[in-house]
Amino acid sequence: MEVTWQRHKIKILDHGSMVEPYLQISTKGLDTNAQNLHQNFITNLPHLSEVRGDHMELVSKISSDIGASKMKIRDLLSTDDMLNEFNGEINEKGICLPIKIRSADDIIIQSRMENEKQIVQIISSNINGGIFRSFAMPDDCQINSVTSENGILEILFL
Repeated sequence: MEVTWQRHKIKILDHGSMVEPYLQISTKGLDTNAQNLHQNFITNLPHLSEVRGDHMELVSKISSDIGASKMKIRDLLSTDDMLNEFNGEINEKGICLPIKIRSADDIIIQSRMENEKQIVQIISSNINGGIFRSFAMPDDCQINSVTSENGILEILFL
């Protein structure tokens, strides 16, 4: 039986996270270093979002294949264990995790149904040296949408 994962699109709501114009001229003058200039150059290239997307898709596919094997031998985290690990919170609207992302390509949230319970995977190669966590949603809860605003990732319930 093949495991089918549904990827959830992440809506970025941060108003202050607008991408700077392409090849913006630095106003720092000599008060900078090569590392900062390189980081600004890499961050501001519009075409890199496509490369990041392709990279995350590849990571997701590989992670899903590996994850399916690991899930057979590893227990899922409970919602409470996942919240404790990420210092998150839960309420009637959803789950709030303090995870700061720059773009929707920084993290993958995907889910699948197993024994009438939604299993969720959080995958990122960029955050904390890489994240691969699986947890079971609370009873009678399913993902409606995923948003990010001001460093908080919200997994909203139906």
